Amino acid sequence: MKKYITFDLDETLMQNPFSKWVFPEIESLVASHITLDDGILPEIRKEHKNRLKENKDVAAYDWDGILEQILLEQNIPLTINIAELVQKHAEDPKVYLLENNTLTVLAELKKKGFSLGVVTNGYYKYQYPVMEAIQLVEQIDRVITPCKVGCAKPAMHMADPLLKDGEVIAHVGDRLDHDVYFANQLGAISILIDQRMPENLKLLTPEQRVQQHDYLTEIFQRKIYGELLPREQYKPKQIIHSIEELLEIEWE
Repeated sequence: MKKYITFDLDETLMQNPFSKWVFPEIESLVASHITLDDGILPEIRKEHKNRLKENKDVAAYDWDGILEQILLEQNIPLTINIAELVQKHAEDPKVYLLENNTLTVLAELKKKGFSLGVVTNGYYKYQYPVMEAIQLVEQIDRVITPCKVGCAKPAMHMADPLLKDGEVIAHVGDRLDHDVYFANQLGAISILIDQRMPENLKLLTPEQRVQQHDYLTEIFQRKIYGELLPREQYKPKQIIHSIEELLEIEWE
C-alpha cells in the first residue's frame, strides 16, 4: 500500500500564467470586437462563479468552454484556444515554483517512502505544461484533475484513483474550503499553507498555530471565502508557511 502526500498546485507549489499572461492576451485578442465597458474578464469570472453556484464544479474549471460560450454570446467571431496559450506562456520567468527549494523538499519526502500526488481543480491540459516547464513532473507520481475523475475539490471522490493502491496520509493546500475540507473528509492530515503568516507565529509548531484563535479567525475572514463559517470540517490540523516545514513533521 502506497502512502500518498498530496498537494494542490496553484498558490501552493507554483504560479501559473493565467492572471499575468493568458487572460491579458485574451483581452488583447478580443479588444477590437467587444462592446463591454469592462472587457471580457469580468464575464469569464462571472460565468465561472455561476457554474460553481449551479454545482457544475467540473465545468466551472473548463476555461476553454467558458470562453467559447462568452464569445458566442457576445457575437465575437474568434476562436481562442486557452490550452495553447498556456503552453505558449509556460516558460521561465512567467511560471515558477513559489519556493526555490520545492523540488529538493519533494525529493526528500520521496526518500522517506512517500508517494507524491497532485490533486488540483485545474484541468490537466492547463496544469501539466506548467508542471513540465518548472520540472515539477519529475517528483510527482500521480496527477488528479477534474477532467479525469469527473468531480472537483472538495469532493472526496477526487482521491478515488489514489485509494485503489494506497492511502492519502496528508493533503497540502492553500484553501480552507477546497483543500482542508477535502483532507478532513478523507481522514487525512489537513495541512494549510499560508504564505502570509505573521512572523511571530512562525516560531510556533504547525499544530500550535491552529490553536491561535485570532489568527484562524483572520484566515476565515479573508475575502476569497465569502461567508464561509469556521466550522470544524474547514479547520486544518496543521498550518505551515513553507513547504520545507513538511520535513519536520513526525508522520508516524
